[in-house]
Amino acid sequence: MIIVLTNCYFLETNTSRLLCAKQFLLIYQIMSKPPQTSFADEIDDAVLQELYSWVDQIPLSRPKKNLTRDFSDGVLVAETISHYFPKLVELHNYPPATGTKLKMENWNVLNRKVFKKLHFELAEDVIKQVVNAKPFVIERVLLMLRTKIDTIVWEKHKQQNEQPEADQYKQDPTPRATGGKKASTVSPAVRAGGGVQKPPFSDVSSRNAGDGIVPSDFVPRVQLEEKVQECLSKEETIQILEAKVRRLEHLLHLKDIRINDLQIRVDGIRPTGHR
Repeated sequence: MIIVLTNCYFLETNTSRLLCAKQFLLIYQIMSKPPQTSFADEIDDAVLQELYSWVDQIPLSRPKKNLTRDFSDGVLVAETISHYFPKLVELHNYPPATGTKLKMENWNVLNRKVFKKLHFELAEDVIKQVVNAKPFVIERVLLMLRTKIDTIVWEKHKQQNEQPEADQYKQDPTPRATGGKKASTVSPAVRAGGGVQKPPFSDVSSRNAGDGIVPSDFVPRVQLEEKVQECLSKEETIQILEAKVRRLEHLLHLKDIRINDLQIRVDGIRPTGHR
């Protein structure tokens, strides 16, 4: 499965690029993880902090005190998806729950009615780990969910950019201001350059319009996938080389021991005086 993320290479600092790459590789590992493998593995602190910042930007019905427990009944996950795609989630289907049975029901409804439309599903054992508040499991689920949201927003933006300009305005007419006049969708910087701002996504919540619009500079899917494969290949090569270095260091240590032993023997048989 190809995961489309915003381009890490366009970020301004090396730290931002590294964080983006780590998150991308983590998502790749999540999506390719065998079913029998637990999701409850530790996650890089920088990736976690970036995820928590993303969650904090979303207005939710409960204060976020403990992410693992707060999200265990699925309600806040439903609200997160509704924040970006209001028409996709019927929030009344997800009542707050404290018992395991009701929590499982909420997650099963999410799996059946929402996640399928986002082109992924959670295995039953993963849902049980989330419901039982197992550490780091909900974080991995949220990372996967965020990636799916970014993918859908990116693809819709790309489709709109590929449409003829007349069709874009036909499907997304210029909004009107309060006084009945047409409200300009062109920013001052773009207006000065003679360009037109790309229309916003129709199914992204208006309260999140500022966060939902993705920059238009992206790497093509094929190129992005190639970069991921290249990163994974280099990471594997590094691990192999590190293993070889450890092996050579061990052999060097053994040789040092052997040399010391031989030196002691030589010193033992060396004549200590003259006849």
